[in-house]
Parts: sequence; C-alpha cells; structure tokens
Amino acid sequence: PPVVATTVPSSGAADRTATSGPALTPYQEAVDAAARRGLQVWLETDLDKFWLQGRSQFDTAVKGLGALAVRPGVVGIKIADELGYKDGFDNRPKRVQAFLRSAAQALARHAPRRRILVDFVVPELGCAPNVPAAAGPAAQCRAEARARFPALTLEAMDGYLASGDLDVVDLSTGMLDESVYRSWRLDQVQAQRAAWREVARRGWPARVVLQARKALAHPGAYPDSAAAAAHDLNVFVDIPRQLGAAGVDVWTWRQTYQGEVVRLMDPNLQPNPLW
Repeated sequence: PPVVATTVPSSGAADRTATSGPALTPYQEAVDAAARRGLQVWLETDLDKFWLQGRSQFDTAVKGLGALAVRPGVVGIKIADELGYKDGFDNRPKRVQAFLRSAAQALARHAPRRRILVDFVVPELGCAPNVPAAAGPAAQCRAEARARFPALTLEAMDGYLASGDLDVVDLSTGMLDESVYRSWRLDQVQAQRAAWREVARRGWPARVVLQARKALAHPGAYPDSAAAAAHDLNVFVDIPRQLGAAGVDVWTWRQTYQGEVVRLMDPNLQPNPLW
C-alpha cells in the first residue's frame, strides 16, 4: 500500500539525483501523472489495520501516507474499507470512534486540508426500515443485524458521522437477495428506497458528503442480461442519487481480485449491457 512506499535511491543513482532531485516512487509517479491530466486524486489505504497493530506502526504509516498526500493533485484519502464489518474492531463502537479520532488528528498534522473518506456496510439498512407491509420480518432482520454488528447500528453510525472526523462516506445499505424481499412481499427497489429515506431522515447527507457504494465488476464477459443490468443500475445507482447520495462509488474499473481480473467492460475493452 502507498503508506509504506519510500524513496531509496540506488547506489548508481547518487550523481543523477544530486542534480535532478530524488527518484520518485511508483506511487508518486502515478499521482503526478494523474494530476497532469487534470484528475483529482484520492489515495486508498488500510490505515485501520496499522492502528490495530499499535502506535508505532500507525505513526509510521501516517507519516508515509502524508508524504504522498501533500503532492499536488491529491484531494483526499480513503483510510478504511468496510470499517467495523468483520474486522479487528471486535464490534465495539467506541473502538471504531477512537480510530477515527486518531486518524483525523494525525492526518490533520501530516496531510492538512486533505479530505478523509471511509466506507461502511450498514446491514440494518437492508431490513426495509419503516415499511409497514414488512413490519414483522423487517423487525427480526434488524434485531439480528444489530446483534451481529453492534458497531454498525444506526445509532453508532449517527455518532461517527456527527463526530467531525469524516468528510466523505461511501455507504453500502446491505441489500438482501431479491428472493428474501419477495418473501416479505417487497422487492429490492422498495427496500433500497426505504434505506435511503431512513438515511435522509437521520440527516446523514448534511453531516458528510454521502455516496452510495456497490461492486458491479465481473470476471470475463458480463454474465447477465440487459434487464438485469438495468435493474442493478436502478437499485444501486439511480435510487441513491434520487434520494440524496452525492455520487456512487462503483467497484471497479479493472483490477485483479482473488486471482482473476474483474472489470466493468468485457475483455479487450468491449462493451456490454452493464457498460
């Protein structure tokens, strides 16, 4: 990750770096190349994992990240992926809040004026909040989600977003399979609308720049129909935008993941119904 990148000139480069400046790391070169093309750059790292390892590791990571973050073109840093969800924070809201405060204070020193982003999965939002037609199964769903993920309850999220430690949040509403909602006499469209209405009711878009988040990438050729693509875009892009999301983080343009390449287009940059 970029937080551990360092610049160490090779022995044969000493004369060159003395006149032309220190050699750039691949991460610095990537930031500079993007900035030259007019892009706003966000860095992404798992700063939460360094925090869990201890103060020394965390401080070293922050300093390395700060050295990259202050380059022209960098506007923000994503510091954690799915924070509080099946990670080392032991489902403890106070521990999550302590990490956010530590990160905000440290980055204010080492990467001033750079925005801080975290993404969250909030399973309780997938339980069709405030939908009378599904009151029974939705209540059971919420109780199970709250018991399993106490660091990601709606009240815990209220605290994180009100703390002032975050500037941007990418939010996954924990949508369940369509078959589950059908058994509740609902569908994903109704459940997603209920989730984002609850988000608006709690005032989250006023606390941070709130974006939706969904993985739509696939290995190989896109496996679904045009109707399936339209459904996914409606549920995971259109509805959040209609109900208050400032944008949508769609994972991922092209990346190696679990041993295979996943992408939005088909191989060789070919289009598909999703694209």
